[in-house]
Amino acid sequence: MDDRTRAWLYEIISAIQEIEGYFDDNQKTLAYFSSHPIKKRAVERNIEIIGRFISILAQNVNNLKISQVEKFIDTSNRLHQGRNQVSDDMLWEIIHYDLPRLREEIHLGIIQASQ
Repeated sequence: MDDRTRAWLYEIISAIQEIEGYFDDNQKTLAYFSSHPIKKRAVERNIEIIGRFISILAQNVNNLKISQVEKFIDTSNRLHQGRNQVSDDMLWEIIHYDLPRLREEIHLGIIQASQ
């Protein structure tokens, strides 16, 4: 793995960690998320970043092993075009289900590339 690819992956990991840091254990509910617009906007921005770097990776890395590539890119594009196009439910699904899987896939890819 070249340095450029590794840097893109670390940008994604950093955005995921920021999103995870926005919520304490007792705050990990859709209701809490929906009622806190500042946190919601911060999550939206980080998902835009994640989608942008996944798009760059998809264009530059032949054997990219990341699931939900199109979902992240599409959501990022929709957020960039206008926030009303992405529901709280969809964002929460990404936070709750897709980001943990993405984090694991990236960590696994970094480990495999360094061996």
